Amino acid sequence: MRTFLQLIFVLFFIILSSCADKNEASFSISGKVLNLKENYVVLSIVDDFQNNTTTVIDTLKINKKGEFNSVYFLEPALYNLTFDTEKTVLLAIDKGQHIVLNGKNIEAITVKGSVDTDLLNAYEDFRKKSLNRLVNSVRTQIKEVQKTASEQEITELRELEVENYKKHINELTAFIKEKMGTSIAIYPTSIRWNGEENLLFYKELTASFEEKYPTIAITTKLKKRVQLLEKTSVGRVISNIKMPNAAGTIIELDSLRKKYTLIDFWASWCPPCRAESSLLNELYANYNKKGFEIYGISLDSKTESWLKALEKDQRIWPNVSTVEGFKTPISIEYGIAALPTNFLIDETGKIVATNLHGKHLKAKIETLFN
Repeated sequence: MRTFLQLIFVLFFIILSSCADKNEASFSISGKVLNLKENYVVLSIVDDFQNNTTTVIDTLKINKKGEFNSVYFLEPALYNLTFDTEKTVLLAIDKGQHIVLNGKNIEAITVKGSVDTDLLNAYEDFRKKSLNRLVNSVRTQIKEVQKTASEQEITELRELEVENYKKHINELTAFIKEKMGTSIAIYPTSIRWNGEENLLFYKELTASFEEKYPTIAITTKLKKRVQLLEKTSVGRVISNIKMPNAAGTIIELDSLRKKYTLIDFWASWCPPCRAESSLLNELYANYNKKGFEIYGISLDSKTESWLKALEKDQRIWPNVSTVEGFKTPISIEYGIAALPTNFLIDETGKIVATNLHGKHLKAKIETLFN
């Protein structure tokens, strides 16, 4: 009898442990949203945040009171919850969380129960404020003085815009470091990971994230992002690039590489890129015969816009484009997330500097050739 009772106790303990394990591996989504047109809400997993690709996971039925509820045994990830095909709520979900959404309508939905989603929203709020303070404020200033300022003054403001964008990225990195730990919410921040000075932190963060989540898809994506940053860091060698010019002729980077070559990613719709044209013209005129070359890669998506900008800005150095915007293969390969972006390489293809603009680029080139 005693043995039988012990067996029952063991079985009961196993069942409880199994239930606890399942609860830890699951998450739930429930809530109440009023005044909806449809009687369901669509749950999707975000496959690629940068390219905005998703896969539909489920449709949650909504009753007449606007209530819905479901439990999922899915891995920690970013998920979209879409109401009436109009409003999408982005959720960063970890296992064991119980997410509750409430709202009088789709424009007034609140989310509780997910610390990762809270961190994601806090990051987004901080990002917008930082961008407005450092970058958009300069853009506004440029608009205000556009008609009265000299070309040199506008160029200097555009240089300030680029410098302030770097500060913006550093502020975002500091926020991640101080506030976010190894939250699932760091995945969407990775599309803005940039800067040679931040690479070590990104590597350490990704290693810590992998230790916590060794098998989930986000870990693989973060590791790939770090690999891209390492690939384009100082000391690495740029492989040959083959792209067509305006006439459709394939121009190879290796075929024109000189003592120092600036690989310049730009676009006609990027004001700081256009403002930098005059400086690039000056450097090209002064140092091309001494061994300086520029390989311009346009991330335009319209041929006409690209060609007009080439002519207006007098970009007479080799310029190439597949007119695919940020979907240009070389842009994806090198993880280009913002413009302007450049890499200065030596005659062997080794990167000697990255993202130098304005007076900093001018000083570097002058130092190399004088």
